[in-house]
Amino acid sequence: MPEATQAEIGRRLYHVQREKRVERAIKLIQQGLGPEWKSYTHEKIVLLGHLLQCTWNTIDQEIWEKIPFAHAKKSDIDRVLSFGTDVRPGRNPTQENVGEIKKILLALT
Repeated sequence: MPEATQAEIGRRLYHVQREKRVERAIKLIQQGLGPEWKSYTHEKIVLLGHLLQCTWNTIDQEIWEKIPFAHAKKSDIDRVLSFGTDVRPGRNPTQENVGEIKKILLALT
């Protein structure tokens, strides 16, 4: 097995941390929405995760940890998802859309 460089290890750790933080955020959103969560398809939940990962990159981690994701309303999540047109793994939202998602999340506080 080839040895990984420090840079590659750092990138992997960054991605793992981002995925864990976004998974936690989605679980909190799910808990907060309760039965309304069931209205989202698996594809919409995957899209939400992708959008949140792209936005996580732009928010200071201390601030991210303080966002009360459990207080998100269905209308907030629908607005976030509205920025996901033509977005999928390998095709990220525009920086403008990430900025709008960031505003929605920061308004939860």
